[in-house]
Amino acid sequence: MNYDIKLQLIVMGDSEVGKTSLLYRYQENKFSKNHLATVGIDYFTKDEKINDKTIRIKIWDTAGQERYKSLTYAFSRNANGIILVFDVSKKETFENLKFWIASVNSNLGEKNELKKIIIGNKIDQERNVPKEEGEAFASENNCFYFETSAKENIGISEAIRAIVKLLVEDPKFMINFTKQNSKDDKSKTDNKSNYENSGQKQNVNLNKNSDTYSLSLSTSKKCC
Repeated sequence: MNYDIKLQLIVMGDSEVGKTSLLYRYQENKFSKNHLATVGIDYFTKDEKINDKTIRIKIWDTAGQERYKSLTYAFSRNANGIILVFDVSKKETFENLKFWIASVNSNLGEKNELKKIIIGNKIDQERNVPKEEGEAFASENNCFYFETSAKENIGISEAIRAIVKLLVEDPKFMINFTKQNSKDDKSKTDNKSNYENSGQKQNVNLNKNSDTYSLSLSTSKKCC
């Protein structure tokens, strides 16, 4: 399927807050209790129709363990938006959000203006974090707040579509996307010309809809 825009999101949060289950529900509309803990990093891909444009969304699913955090922050440098997730039934995962946000801002430096949202997951379980507390924390950090349940399929699509809509309606993001589009097309054309002139046979994909097509980082207003 062709698409107009490709963007990358990254999901962060403590281990066992349901990040993988949330993304599996989003992509496959299925739920499983038997997901293994993510080791390192994985990704999910889905196309969405927003504002009459087809958006290809690649979402990086990260491990929450301390030993993988450097890898998580490295991948966040190539993301256009960040989704921070906690478990409403486990207060400590909510309290740890402030450390995730501080670490993101510290590691991204001048690129820490990425769009971010906060998700309180597992609302099908007995909650230990009131919705009002989650909303207040998100407001303090200038983020939108959503609550979800992967098990009951509540709120997941709405949350992810919301951050995607924030990006595609951001003029700075679209300017950066257009500039990168032009640069990459020129680079691919030049590469093909060089191969042809040298007499080498090489398949060069000039289609901007290639899965290898990249985007520049969003530089919108500071969010978290």
